[in-house]
Amino acid sequence: MFSPTMINATSHINDLHAEAAANRLAKQAKGSGSRSSRIAGALSSVRSILTNPAEGPTALPKLSDYPYRS
Repeated sequence: MFSPTMINATSHINDLHAEAAANRLAKQAKGSGSRSSRIAGALSSVRSILTNPAEGPTALPKLSDYPYRS
């Protein structure tokens, strides 16, 4: 015998499986774009790398407040 909670949970799981399958199909369809659009995307990313100024590492601390400096 199935309780209403089990029926709702099973229905929700089935909906999630269907949504995942639809997302996979959409990703495959999107991935098979034209060659010119892929080349244009690569060129724009290279252009953005060359035009943006290079920044130094931001994770390293500054030693201006170091208490044991000489």
